[in-house]
Amino acid sequence: MPARLFDSPQMREVLRRLIRSRMAYKGFEYKDLSRELERLGVRQNESNLRSKVNNGSLGAQLFMYILLAMDTPTLEMRQVQDMLADVEAKHDGGDAADGSDPE
Repeated sequence: MPARLFDSPQMREVLRRLIRSRMAYKGFEYKDLSRELERLGVRQNESNLRSKVNNGSLGAQLFMYILLAMDTPTLEMRQVQDMLADVEAKHDGGDAADGSDPE
C-alpha cells in the first residue's frame, strides 16, 4: 500500500465505511458492538466506539477485534480497493466509477 495512504483522510473514510456497512449488515448498533467487544475482553463504551468509528481513528488491534466481534469471516480486499477508489474520486472532485473527467 502506498505510503501516501498512511493515516490519510481517505483511508479513515474507508475504515468508517467498512465498519458501518458491516454493522448494518449484521444489524448491530454501537451498544451491540460494545457488548460483543466486552465478551472478547475489550472495553469500549458505545460513545467511544461511535467516535472512533466515525473518525476512522482506531488502531489495528481494535479494528481486528471489531471484525471478530461482528463474526466477520473474511475481508475482501477488492471491496477495500473499490471503497478507496470511490473515496479518492469524491475527494478529488471526480467520479472514478464511470471514468469521466471531473470537469
